[in-house]
Amino acid sequence: MKHKFWKWVTNEAPDSFGSNRTLYLDGQISDETWWGDEVTPKAFKEELNAGSGDITLWINSPGGDCFAAAQIYNMLMDYPGNVTVKIDGLA
Repeated sequence: MKHKFWKWVTNEAPDSFGSNRTLYLDGQISDETWWGDEVTPKAFKEELNAGSGDITLWINSPGGDCFAAAQIYNMLMDYPGNVTVKIDGLA
């Protein structure tokens, strides 16, 4: 699989925001590709739905593919748990 622009971490205990999971979006959104290989919306959604509980999302990104970002946003809005967004540098 090509380099993903996201990373999931399952917290041993809820973090200071009460989240069981942490999602890091580091670097350019979809710097490899979002369409046409394994780094796809489907792969992101499968990883999102593979766990449960609240999520803390840390963003450090200069931007990137607006379609990928819009899909990520919509998937997170549809997620049944709470999502806390923290900006860690650029967004």
